[in-house]
Amino acid sequence: MKKTDPSTGVEPRKTPFGKVMGIVENRDQLQAVSGALSKLGVSEIDVMDGSAGLNRLDDEESAVSNCFLGDMEDQEVKRYLHAVRRGLIVFAATAEPEIAEQVAKTAKALGATEIVHFGSLVITNY
Repeated sequence: MKKTDPSTGVEPRKTPFGKVMGIVENRDQLQAVSGALSKLGVSEIDVMDGSAGLNRLDDEESAVSNCFLGDMEDQEVKRYLHAVRRGLIVFAATAEPEIAEQVAKTAKALGATEIVHFGSLVITNY
């Protein structure tokens, strides 16, 4: 049995909610971001690139389109889909709300772009 988020009715692992997402250009940059986020206590970072990344983001796009919270989520996920199609890497770091801003700023300082925190009720761009 799969656990669902009662507020949205979707499976949490198939949505961007509770994550800080961003785009990096290559594996070296991803490794630098991952290492820095690990020092902040982030232990789970999903990496989406290539065909597997496209499939995962397609699933997330479907999930957020069913949430009825607005269209911002859908627009952001489409932006990430476009990035992966261009050969870039999208990461999604599961971050507790109290450190999400620090996670986003750390990733940005290391050159990550299009950084967004998908909170439970608020989406924040950095």
